[in-house]
Amino acid sequence: MESIFVAGSLPKLAAKARLKFDKVREKHLLLLPEKVVVLNETAASILRLCDGSRTVNTITEYIRTSLMAGSETRSSDALPDLKTMESDISGFLQEMADLGWVAVQHENEEP
Repeated sequence: MESIFVAGSLPKLAAKARLKFDKVREKHLLLLPEKVVVLNETAASILRLCDGSRTVNTITEYIRTSLMAGSETRSSDALPDLKTMESDISGFLQEMADLGWVAVQHENEEP
């Protein structure tokens, strides 16, 4: 199956989904009808940026910049290249879309 998420895609959380940080458990959650999904930090960071105004490319660049800034000892050589990260993030978003938790719009489409 071909990914619907390309660099110019504008992902956003599905209308039925909501992100929340549970202070008691110190976990990021994705709240859905009759379901709660516990997210790791990376998944939460990606989904937090899925607001329908950022492209997959912009999200990838933001995540990469955040990772580089998050560790002074980490060089950009220690991170996967931008295309690899974009592919990984697109794959993750595709899985989320397949589950109905993320919707996609393309830059040239009307909302």
